[in-house]
Amino acid sequence: MRRSWVEISFTRLRENVVAVQARLAPSTRIIAVVKADAYGHGIQEVSKCLLDCGVCDFAVATLEEGVELRRGIGSGKILVLGGCWEGEEQAFLEFDLTAALFDSTFKVEKTSVEVEIDTGMNRLGIPWKEAARFIRSCPAPIVGVFSHFACSDQDLEFTRLQLRRFEQATSGLSYPRHISNSAGLQLPEAQMDAVRPGLALYGISPCSAVDYLQPILCWKTRVVNVREVLKGQPVGYCGTFTAPRDMRVGILPVGYSDGYSRRFSNRGRGRIRQQLVPVIGRVAMDLVTVDLTDLSKPKVGEEVVLLEDSPDSPISAAGLSKTLETIPYEVLTRIGTRVERRYV
Repeated sequence: MRRSWVEISFTRLRENVVAVQARLAPSTRIIAVVKADAYGHGIQEVSKCLLDCGVCDFAVATLEEGVELRRGIGSGKILVLGGCWEGEEQAFLEFDLTAALFDSTFKVEKTSVEVEIDTGMNRLGIPWKEAARFIRSCPAPIVGVFSHFACSDQDLEFTRLQLRRFEQATSGLSYPRHISNSAGLQLPEAQMDAVRPGLALYGISPCSAVDYLQPILCWKTRVVNVREVLKGQPVGYCGTFTAPRDMRVGILPVGYSDGYSRRFSNRGRGRIRQQLVPVIGRVAMDLVTVDLTDLSKPKVGEEVVLLEDSPDSPISAAGLSKTLETIPYEVLTRIGTRVERRYV
């Protein structure tokens, strides 16, 4: 039996797809971003569910992810955003993968490509003023062009500037175009031929304007030990917590090796019997200690929720990311392979 597990709701995943599709033009496709093991949700199972929902286009980060996905889903277009590197072209052809082409020095001739255009991210992509000339001389079979919004969740003025640059760079081209990410869904004018939602599919709102989604994942574990700690006694490594009173503490079989961040030490919370209980002491590699003093007769085997699938919960992915001063992407993608994925 696994020490902890996540429950992933396919019902909510389907509802999120429907909610996104309802706001798109009929001709606009969804390219589902399933890199990083579908943001920690499980690339194979999630992608199969998306195929059943009518989503036939996917984006991953690496060749290895593309091969894994192809072996799992068979059909469907797979765009590898990390591009095709030297020595990889045969694998791209064998597994019918499309490579992002973002550097004029890359020598790709047979692999189908989508040309990435840099419109302001200043990371990857052909500079937007040079894109038309590059595309006309590109020897590889081009099947699309795309760009990437840098701050569509925060700065709509710059986002619209990027959109104008992309439109100018691709004016007169007949290739399918896409630029919108999850936060870009708030801009109907950015839909073009396709959109690339990632976080939105998993039910995390990327900005206040995209607030119609439901998280699909919750993370659970069980109490494996309950013990009494006397006032003044330390708890955990290096005694970073000292009991201010006689206490009852619970031990949870999960730790930072599972993706429950060490930064939750003395500041995280879990929920047991609808009551939030604080993490006390340091989060260890395999164990977490929580304060159960105010809980009536806690027992070994009781279920504890570490990450809730309610968007307003303080221990939702968004809530936990605020505690850690990070973003929900990191909270979700850190959930490790020891944590069982259960699909409901």
